[in-house]
Amino acid sequence: MPEALKISVLISLGFILLLVEMFTPGFSVPGVTGVVLLVIGCYKAFAISPFWGIFISASSLLLVIGFFKLFQRSPLWKKMRLESKETKDEGFSAGPDLSALLNKCGVATGPLRPSGIAHIDGQRVDVMAESLFIDKDKQVKVVKVEGNKVIVREDN
Repeated sequence: MPEALKISVLISLGFILLLVEMFTPGFSVPGVTGVVLLVIGCYKAFAISPFWGIFISASSLLLVIGFFKLFQRSPLWKKMRLESKETKDEGFSAGPDLSALLNKCGVATGPLRPSGIAHIDGQRVDVMAESLFIDKDKQVKVVKVEGNKVIVREDN
């Protein structure tokens, strides 16, 4: 088989495997194999002459970039891509805003070692003790709130 035909087959199989990879989740066997075949094809083109190596490498790179640019505008891409956003109107909630609990006092309903539950400002709240251990029924004070993480300290 002539060397030019081998290079054409390697490059073509590489592109076909990259197309297959687009429809499989993650970067798996077809994608890795496709990239390897493209690299081998470009390497073999350099063995023929530097001009053909540069030409094949640049052409392959431009084809891959061009294909992905065009594919992103296609109807198939719109079907594959998730367009929706999670909003409060649709029922999404990352959890209640606990920042209002800062500097409030409450009672540990169970031992905090270091995490547990406390009643603070009339709410049952998952908390984490600033120290390693706080006994049950001890007074606690919220010293820090980071997102849904509430840090408490024993309040004397």
